[in-house]
Amino acid sequence: MAAALVTMCIACSPAMAIGYLSGVLNKPAYVEALTKLLDAAPSWTREILKRNGAYVSSVRTTEDIAGTGYEMFNMCVPRPTCDDTTIVVMFAPNGMQAWAGLREKGGVSYLGAPNDAQQAVLKRALYVPKPAPKVTSPYLFDVLKKPAYARSSKSLLDHAGKLPNWTRDVLAGNEVSYNSSPAEPAAIHGTTYEVFTVCVKEYSCTNTKLVVMFAPNGAQVWGVVVHESVMSYLGEPSDAQLAVMMGALEAHDAKWGDPRWQVK
Repeated sequence: MAAALVTMCIACSPAMAIGYLSGVLNKPAYVEALTKLLDAAPSWTREILKRNGAYVSSVRTTEDIAGTGYEMFNMCVPRPTCDDTTIVVMFAPNGMQAWAGLREKGGVSYLGAPNDAQQAVLKRALYVPKPAPKVTSPYLFDVLKKPAYARSSKSLLDHAGKLPNWTRDVLAGNEVSYNSSPAEPAAIHGTTYEVFTVCVKEYSCTNTKLVVMFAPNGAQVWGVVVHESVMSYLGEPSDAQLAVMMGALEAHDAKWGDPRWQVK
């Protein structure tokens, strides 16, 4: 089930339970409708009838079907897993009738003979989309291990003239302690660049920082260096590229408190 379904009913306080199935099961009509519905259902579903049943529940939602509002509760029994034992209960207004959709080991079935529209709503609720896998963006010290990025960075240094030693160490991939944001994509005229912001711990991260922008696959790189409040451009960035990097510099102070920042 979705990560949002994390409240064990055994832990619900009276106030908290109002939005959960346990909050409506103090009303006789709801208890009667649900008990009748589950009479011929698999035994695991009866956990939801127990005051301290071993199940995981979402908060109540409502669905409008042909002008009638239904109450919905999405639950599962986490033994062996919620993917194997999911039930969505739908109540008519005032709990006068109940229907349910079950998902067991990939199969779907229904209780209470819901009509086609009700089945569609129940089935959709049974298959709540799971969060997309988290994509971990690389950091500057990660991409500088790749030959193309390292070559571009070396070429930038070779043509940069005089630079602070820390800047050369960072771009050369030398051992130096610095803080780095993850790669931020930036689209310019249909091309997506990778933008990194770094600062060296030895200096103030407010007055000393570096933004570098790599072309796709590290084919070329540009940069902006701020050292003790003096700014320099690297690689002759275009106006559009410079605007992106200046924006990264302006966002630097806010990013400094971001837990995604990593230290090399």
